[in-house]
Amino acid sequence: MDPMDNELKKELARAPFSQNGFNDSLRKRIEDRIDNHVAVRRPRRWNVWNTGVSAVLATALVFLFVTDGRPFPLMQQEAAEKPEMQQPSAAAPAPHGPDWETSIQSALLIGLRSDAPAAENPQAPSTYRTVLIAPDRNRLQKTAEGEGILMPYKLDFWKIGNERKASGPQDAHTLTAHLASTKPKTSSSADRGNPTQTVVRSEKLMFAGNRYVAVAQTTAAKSSTAQSPAQQDYVWVKELEQLASGRQGPAPLAEPHVTLRSVFAAAAAPVLKELKPAPPAGSGHAKPAAAELSGESWTIARKQGKWTAQLASYDGQASGTAEGTAYRLREVPLALPQSVVSHDELAVPWRDIVRVQPGAVDAFSSPNHDMVAVVTEQNIIIYPYADQWIPIPLMTLPLQPKESVVMIQWAMGSYVELWKRQVKAYLQPQLPK
Repeated sequence: MDPMDNELKKELARAPFSQNGFNDSLRKRIEDRIDNHVAVRRPRRWNVWNTGVSAVLATALVFLFVTDGRPFPLMQQEAAEKPEMQQPSAAAPAPHGPDWETSIQSALLIGLRSDAPAAENPQAPSTYRTVLIAPDRNRLQKTAEGEGILMPYKLDFWKIGNERKASGPQDAHTLTAHLASTKPKTSSSADRGNPTQTVVRSEKLMFAGNRYVAVAQTTAAKSSTAQSPAQQDYVWVKELEQLASGRQGPAPLAEPHVTLRSVFAAAAAPVLKELKPAPPAGSGHAKPAAAELSGESWTIARKQGKWTAQLASYDGQASGTAEGTAYRLREVPLALPQSVVSHDELAVPWRDIVRVQPGAVDAFSSPNHDMVAVVTEQNIIIYPYADQWIPIPLMTLPLQPKESVVMIQWAMGSYVELWKRQVKAYLQPQLPK
């Protein structure tokens, strides 16, 4: 027993306190005892708690070594090296598989033009083919392919192709258009120009939309007094029915065509005023009337994922000819209206496309944003799109040398299956039994 405790007990066991029984001396001794008791007990409480925590930590370490038999850092390293030991991330994209293809609900109808190398045969006509890419049995694939350009127009499909005609010492290769469900109509000689001239023409399709087409045209007319034919190059935008008529005017501006003003309305006026294009040669109009004729000759071309209008100005010398002029093209700073291109919005910025595919020369995406097509010099690569571009190729369509895109058409919903049946029938007709 503590000596101080024993002394206090003896003091309390005596007779009742005197007048000053609970004196200052006793009080001081009691207070000193209390202070000593607290000073001793506090460190003991802390030591017990600290000892408990240490015991828990020691038990946890023993558990890790006993249950696995390996140090914990080694277990972490092994988990990092084994993907099956990691927890899947909700934000990580799913691996490539049929799920991306089953999400495709669009059909893509592509028109392609192939030009012969100028060094080999500059007079060789261009050739055309149409390819339909659509989902079939949960796979995105080429479901139809055939010669010519199969263009949807109103409720029908029209076929655009070359027509070869002998005209004097040379052959003429002109574009024709007819209903895909009927046989092509042969143009009459009365529709093909001025009877006092021998006209040799070659035509090349530059663009085919839902209503309009763009045509590049070369003529070589020889009159009775001229020693050699004068070659002239032109570009025209026509309505499909104007192309189908097969008519040709005796002068350039008599060629059936659609003017820039008729498509862009009042918005064309300031553009024409700024660019001041020279009208086609041989129009038969004096210079003061040139401003009224400007905007007659123009075309539509692809540029970094967009169809763009380009205005022709006939103020250059034609190459390789003694007379005549050549045109130069200048971009029109106006977006083509939906009457010309029904859908022309690229879902992915061009800089992102070039970053993933440095060889890209063109790109386009579906209206309902479920696929993106990237065009290179060798291929057309189809990628899925689901809220963002997924750079995992679903299929690749090889291109022929010098082949370019002249038509991009889309079908969605119930039209996908309808197009698959019709396009296959028109591009791959059944032979008669």
